[in-house]
Amino acid sequence: MTKKPTKWMKAGSYSLLGYAAQLGFAFVSFLFLVRWLSEYEFGVWVLYLTVTSFAEMGRAGLLQNAVIKFCVEEEKEYGDILTSGLIINTIGGLMLGGILILIAPFLSRLWSAPELVNLMWWYLPWALIHGTARFFDFPHMVHHDFKGIFWSKFANGATFLSALLVLWLLQGNIRLEQMPIIQVSAGIPSLLVFFFYKKSYLQWGKYSKKWTLKIVHFGKFVLGTNISSMLFNKMDLMMVGSFINPAAVAIYNVATRVTNYLEVPMSGISQIIYPKIAMANNDSTKADIADLYEKAVGVIVALVLPLVFFVLFFSEWVVVLIAGKTYASAAPLLQILVLAVMIKPWGRLFGITMDAIGKPQLNFALLATSLMVNIFLNSIFISWWGLQGAAIATLSSMVFLVVSGQLFITRYVAVNQMNILKQIARVYLQPQQLLAFGRKN
Repeated sequence: MTKKPTKWMKAGSYSLLGYAAQLGFAFVSFLFLVRWLSEYEFGVWVLYLTVTSFAEMGRAGLLQNAVIKFCVEEEKEYGDILTSGLIINTIGGLMLGGILILIAPFLSRLWSAPELVNLMWWYLPWALIHGTARFFDFPHMVHHDFKGIFWSKFANGATFLSALLVLWLLQGNIRLEQMPIIQVSAGIPSLLVFFFYKKSYLQWGKYSKKWTLKIVHFGKFVLGTNISSMLFNKMDLMMVGSFINPAAVAIYNVATRVTNYLEVPMSGISQIIYPKIAMANNDSTKADIADLYEKAVGVIVALVLPLVFFVLFFSEWVVVLIAGKTYASAAPLLQILVLAVMIKPWGRLFGITMDAIGKPQLNFALLATSLMVNIFLNSIFISWWGLQGAAIATLSSMVFLVVSGQLFITRYVAVNQMNILKQIARVYLQPQQLLAFGRKN
């Protein structure tokens, strides 16, 4: 049943609020941690978060799209699908935790960070608590109700930040070994939210081998693309830790953190444009898909460009304001990485369009090839130019991904780059059109 426009708008607003809450609390926590932890400790914490985020991305990639799709399509078996998915989620979290514990000694030697061995043990309780909370997001998404998800993410971020502040006031400092305890503790109120808000969404049934196999079979394709994408985005950070040291990771992370916030417009518009392209693929012509692609890229680039130029010319001021003078050396890295942000919309929309028109294998293949290019360039450029080499490698591999994507997409959708440039100009000349971007054509 199609929801009324007002309900869609309300749901969308809570979705964006949840994203903003998660991002906002993470940013404020970053501002404190980058000042309270030493460069080495902050670098080790970033490496720990990087590794565990791969595990979380794998769990979500395997389950999210599959559980939501099947719950929507097979309402009579909703309970069995949800129960089977939760069991996969729990077993997957335990298995991933075991794998991380096993590889922790190797990673600690690779990155000269012995503290990683003890930190990895904390992923097990975090995966069970936080991982279950994020699984409970799925039935809320099925009902297109994002209010509970917002409050869950808000509770997680607020608890984490509050615990940091309390420890700082009591101790006068924060120790690295306390960080995972705070992280796990913050997951508890996040999980509890779902036991108070719309418990009716959590309708349990019986474990089903049939649905387990279907979920895993469907999810493995999304899993491959998600992991490749994350490796592409995190490879420079991990190789900096391998070639240099955790302190260098801390410096590099400051630059990448700024670029992540510049990508917010791209993430927001991507959520809107995917269903529109998928719908156009079923009901419209390839020309309509090309038009959506051109408008989306044009709008994102138009929104990002002023931010890119501001950061480009005031990079040192931005870095010092966010992280302090200790990390001023991250400014030249930021100037290189921010150029990648400027061209990234072409790459992101290529992937979205390929998935929407039923060509996910092409998206995966191009991402995997770009990842190999990224690893090759990082291994050479870091040894030549250190941290700047990692930034140059990231920019170069992004150029390869974008150019290759534009060559491939023209085989399926008649995209005109000149129309994208016109769309960028149109946003500046007629900014009111942004209000109509998400409306039905």
